[in-house]
Amino acid sequence: MRLRRTVRYVCWKSFIGTCVLMSLVGCVTEAALKRQSEAEGQFKLGLSYVHTDLQNAIVLFERAIDIDPNHHDAHLELGIVYGSRGRLDAAEEHYKQAIRIDSDSSEAHNNLGTVYARQAQWDRAVEEYQKALENPMYPWPDTAYYNLARSLSKIGEHDEALIALRNARSIVPLSIPAMLIHKEFGRIYEKIGKIEWARASYQEAIEAIEADDQGTYRDQLEEYLRNLETTSDGEKHHQP
Repeated sequence: MRLRRTVRYVCWKSFIGTCVLMSLVGCVTEAALKRQSEAEGQFKLGLSYVHTDLQNAIVLFERAIDIDPNHHDAHLELGIVYGSRGRLDAAEEHYKQAIRIDSDSSEAHNNLGTVYARQAQWDRAVEEYQKALENPMYPWPDTAYYNLARSLSKIGEHDEALIALRNARSIVPLSIPAMLIHKEFGRIYEKIGKIEWARASYQEAIEAIEADDQGTYRDQLEEYLRNLETTSDGEKHHQP
């Protein structure tokens, strides 16, 4: 009987302990949800200031992260903002944090690749663009393919770069101007000495220019075509 009473006592104690634990878990979960909600509020408020008061937007994004360090989108937006301001070290850190939170974040991988590309770290850029493309749910794969092609070309992987460009061109609908893809085809063909193909690609790029891009891009592309007229050996005579 003593043993039976002890078992009952232990069972009752265990039951009470379980109830207390569940209550504590509930409190912790509720607190976490509250923090997440507060962080999301600060983040959305920050988004509303991105085009009118960027400094205030930064403060609000930072505040969102202070409340919830795992707020993926706040890290992503800060990466974009700092990158646009030339603070590549800060941009890199926030993109890495976004990837830590969500390793499948194609946008963070793509943007981190761009940070590396801006520092001529082409191999690292290629790696990030490839990671971005591993996610089949990425809504803008043409962007990553285009960026990948540019970086591959920089390290002399022209055949792989052309494959990436063809993949970019195959995406429907495109999220980047078709003109940019044709222009990059032209640059690569010119590098490898396929002058006629380069000329055709630059011409296609001119034809793909939308009305609001008629100025700068058209002038640039027409200059590329003029340079080709004086090219006999396929060397590139203009800056990328």
